[in-house]
Amino acid sequence: MKKIIWAIFAIAALAFSSCSNKVDLYCDEGDTTIVYAMLDTGVDTNFFKITHSFIGNANELAHNYDANNYKYDELEVTFTGVFEDSPATQTIALDTISKWIPYNPNSTFYSGCYQTYYYTTKKLLEGKEYTLTIIRKADNVTISATTKTINTFVFKKPVTNVVGFTGQSASVEWRVRDASTMYHSTASYFEVYGFFNYSELMPGATDTVKRSIQWSLGEGTESNLFTTANNDMYYAINYTPNALFDIISQDAYLNNNSPYGVKRWFDKFEFRIFAIGEDLYNYNLIANSSSAIQDVPNYTNVTNGNGIMSARVAKSKFITIMENTRIQICNDYEQFGFINDPNR
Repeated sequence: MKKIIWAIFAIAALAFSSCSNKVDLYCDEGDTTIVYAMLDTGVDTNFFKITHSFIGNANELAHNYDANNYKYDELEVTFTGVFEDSPATQTIALDTISKWIPYNPNSTFYSGCYQTYYYTTKKLLEGKEYTLTIIRKADNVTISATTKTINTFVFKKPVTNVVGFTGQSASVEWRVRDASTMYHSTASYFEVYGFFNYSELMPGATDTVKRSIQWSLGEGTESNLFTTANNDMYYAINYTPNALFDIISQDAYLNNNSPYGVKRWFDKFEFRIFAIGEDLYNYNLIANSSSAIQDVPNYTNVTNGNGIMSARVAKSKFITIMENTRIQICNDYEQFGFINDPNR
């Protein structure tokens, strides 16, 4: 299965940059409203992209912004749910913002123009249901989509603030503190990554640069990762700690950018858990399915429209790398210029 979290923006591009039948932007029947939104409780602002289908030559109209987008006064857009500033359900009107998207000659769709997004800066809460409602003023059609944000989860393991990578077996574990779901997550899929972070000072430079190496530790569905042990319910991904040394030794950047005199210092290692909602997971399964049927089934959770509104969230834990691991990296990969500074 393709990596889902890192494919989120690719899915968005598919939804708004393609004329495939997965999310059909060409519509013989006229106006079809298309929605793309990923609700994230960990960000300050949540954005909603709302466009429409078109009738005509797809190769020509795909590059015409006006052919794909509503004017600012053609829609009435509201968002309903519980927000951080009040325990009561609220319905708020969404405002618009214009973002400049640089010209891309390889883009299937329009670029090199300002694009309109709806947004809210109200803080969304974890494990809550939210509804987007759109009224098309021209024909008074109501389009809506409802999804639930990912409920609260916290790291269970690693437990300590120091972690070593010389062993052959370890795990990342997390638990959901939500009795209403029997301690199951409202996410459908998890991906767990490690990030080996370091600061770099090139010869002749006066400022350090922050860099990192991404390490995929594992992935799986909610049901496959859920574990019950000693009356404790949690999620777990097993990984091989000493594989970090191979990750470092094979890193293309380190191998191609390590001149004599380069200095690199260890920063805290990051464990990051990505969680995605059911609708995005289902959409990804269908969009990437290999079927003998020529037409891939369409998946949408938008009523009277097309597209998808789902949820995602990421949780991180930063931990100091154990000294014996740092010493081994310095000794084994002296050419990379790592320095074991006990004060960092």
